[in-house]
Amino acid sequence: MKLKSDKDEVTLKDIAEVVGKSVAAVSRALNDYDDISPDTRAYIKQVAQEMGYKPNLLAQRLQKRATDSLGLILPVLSPRNADPFFSELLGGIANEATTQGFDLLVSTCTQGDEENQAYSRLIEGRRVDGIIVAHPRWHDTRISLLTEQQFPFIIVGAVLPELKHLCVTDDVTEGATQIVNHLIAQGHTKIALINTTLDLISSSNFLAGFQKAMLNAGLTINQNWLESCNTTPKDGYQTAQLLFSRVETPTAIVTADDVLALGVIAAAHDQGLEVGHDLAVTGYGDILLAEHSHPPLTTIERPTYTLGQHACRLLINRLRNQSLGPETVLFKPSLVIRQSSDLALWL
Repeated sequence: MKLKSDKDEVTLKDIAEVVGKSVAAVSRALNDYDDISPDTRAYIKQVAQEMGYKPNLLAQRLQKRATDSLGLILPVLSPRNADPFFSELLGGIANEATTQGFDLLVSTCTQGDEENQAYSRLIEGRRVDGIIVAHPRWHDTRISLLTEQQFPFIIVGAVLPELKHLCVTDDVTEGATQIVNHLIAQGHTKIALINTTLDLISSSNFLAGFQKAMLNAGLTINQNWLESCNTTPKDGYQTAQLLFSRVETPTAIVTADDVLALGVIAAAHDQGLEVGHDLAVTGYGDILLAEHSHPPLTTIERPTYTLGQHACRLLINRLRNQSLGPETVLFKPSLVIRQSSDLALWL
């Protein structure tokens, strides 16, 4: 029996001639149709493998009207201000997509009309089967568009309270509470907050956790010490300098992102303050630079890579009509204490 084809490309017809079946039967066997017996399917697959058959993925995708691709559009402030969160998230998504046999189409754009047009192109052109939406916002036009078009998607970064969607996130509220409780245990009562921009749902969650811990401890929340800004070191630096210019200044600054905290530390140094002694500074996310800042940064560990993996897996499961389990997956935060909140840890 001839099992090797002399052709450069083995076709279904070549396999059919060897196994003595019709082209249609070979095709159905290779695609696991139930009307072909398990033994016959196994035999045809073995022959196809030994002949070096490679399926035409484009033809398969056209036939089932699927691309086996996912889309991820990353919002950026500028080319020089890429958020480390997105880099780590992308790594987790890309790794899982490859494992699942999916391609990942990634692009970047600024928030607004450019971003809306990018989502419309993906949806209308059917260039991907599903989309991953990172850092959802209040009144999010991306989610409104995807919902209206009934296009498969999953959210990473916050839970939408009013709508039910697939969602993978960490418990930001609990993380903020843990950070403030840690500072209170260190003896701090004059605690300020530099939050991320308030259009992000996660920012509201972080503020809620901050307020909860302060009120439970019977501490006053100074409205002059509540600030928000974009997630860049420069914004963290400038906002910290604003706090330092106030008549009364805090002894601790909580930030909702490690990148902001790095800017705060730089501002404190320029003010002649010793971080961890004169001023406590905390972050959120535990990015790579957090451990190597000066001093090392107290923060909340966010499993960003795992969030990406889990979100990708859940979305693909939905596309394949497989069992999903809970629609919202919430990861618990973990406090990482370093010298930026207690310089004595170096002693």
